[in-house]
Order: sequence, then C-alpha cells, then structure tokens
Amino acid sequence: LDYGVVTDVFMQHNCLQQATSFLLDALKGDKPEEAHLQTRLLEMNLMAAPQVADAIMANEMFHHYDRASIAMLCEKAGLAARALEHYENVDDMKRAMLRTELIPPEFLVKFFGTLSVENAIECLNHLLRTNMRQNLQTVVQVAREYSEQLGADNLIEM
Repeated sequence: LDYGVVTDVFMQHNCLQQATSFLLDALKGDKPEEAHLQTRLLEMNLMAAPQVADAIMANEMFHHYDRASIAMLCEKAGLAARALEHYENVDDMKRAMLRTELIPPEFLVKFFGTLSVENAIECLNHLLRTNMRQNLQTVVQVAREYSEQLGADNLIEM
C-alpha cells in the first residue's frame, strides 16, 4: 500500500481530516524512510488547520520530517514558538522572535536555555533593539534565569 497515493486520493476530495487520521495511523512507527510523509502531514495541516499541526508536534510523534520547511510554515501560520523550536539559524530565530506577542514569555525564557551563549546574547540584544518596552521584562527574566551561563560581563554590555 502506497501511503502517498492514499493521501493524494483523500486530498483530491478535500478530505484533510481523513488524510490526517490515515497518516497518523500509518506513520506510528516514526521511521526515517517515512520522513517525506511526516513532512507532508505537517505541511497539509499547517496550511489548512494549524491547530492540528500544533497538536501533532506537541505530541512529539515524529522526528524525521524536514524541520526547516516546517519551521517556515509554522512561522507563516502564526505558530512562532513552534517555529523557534525548529529553526537552527540565529537570523531565522531573531525574525520569529519579532512576534513576541504570539510567544508565551515562559516558553521564551525556557527556549533561551537551549541556545549557545553567543546566540542567546545576540537574540536578547535583538529583542531589546526591536521593542524594548514589550520585551524588557522577558529579557530581564532570561538574564536572571541564565546569568551564570550567559556571564555577567555579557549581560552588562547589553
């Protein structure tokens, strides 16, 4: 059975819910060779039902999809926090962070704990430069939480 063909048939009849259900069941094994179908499942939902894609990603069922393309679609769908989780390039992260109104502050603070010192400082500076009034509290929380890792000198320079 070719899962891609079955998915095509569902989508030709605008049956996103059925295609999603089918792929969720068919891809339960989270196999590397099914990466393209994992990507397709997330793409279809990000374009038509972002909340469903968000829930799928929250369940961490899949690990082999195209993270870069899914990150861009997350950002376009207004799922800035999910985009941040997927981006690896600091410039992409900074762009997604411009939408701080879409990102829970707790998430942002926790996210900074996953970044290298250089990327964290660069992103903190970016948040302050782009909208200090809106982002200052979050920047202070990050600085307080990770002051040891980020270094007092780096934080003072900001």
